[in-house]
Amino acid sequence: MALNLAPFGRWTRQSCALASRLALRWAAMLRLITYILFATSLSVQAFASECVPKPLPQRALALIKPLMVLRTQQAKDNFTDDGRWITESPVTPKVEKRFEALLANRSAAGDEALAYLLNVYMGEHPGEELVCEVINRGKRMVPLIRAYHECTPLIGLEPLHKFVRGSGYLPNMALDSIKSGNGCSHEE
Repeated sequence: MALNLAPFGRWTRQSCALASRLALRWAAMLRLITYILFATSLSVQAFASECVPKPLPQRALALIKPLMVLRTQQAKDNFTDDGRWITESPVTPKVEKRFEALLANRSAAGDEALAYLLNVYMGEHPGEELVCEVINRGKRMVPLIRAYHECTPLIGLEPLHKFVRGSGYLPNMALDSIKSGNGCSHEE
């Protein structure tokens, strides 16, 4: 049976089958090329944004690690594994004292510690205080915030307790506020 597809001339079963096979081969080749290009672009993106965490510098680690040990204990005492409140932790006053001391520490190590803490959940009110202090320290904080947000340094307590891990929102909030040039005053 022959098909007449004018103006292309007369097509036979054989020529239709050949055209069909060629079309399938071209489609397969285009899919392969697309896959290769897509995979290459993904690997380049992954390579460019790959995070290989390094330890937090020792001077900042000395400030952060004792606080994070207490904060982790506080989270374990406060909540059940599924997030239900149990009771106030007996270490809460110690957490608050260390946190307030860290906010008052205006050294380079203090800056690094606060940039790290932006990636941790300290609680709603402490989070507000933290962001406010970071904003008031200004542009010197920007490189630390960016670096620690892109690749959070190690403190030797990883993985952090699920109720202590940050959402990633605070670093962006601090960066936006610093960029805008607005100061911050936190009310108790």
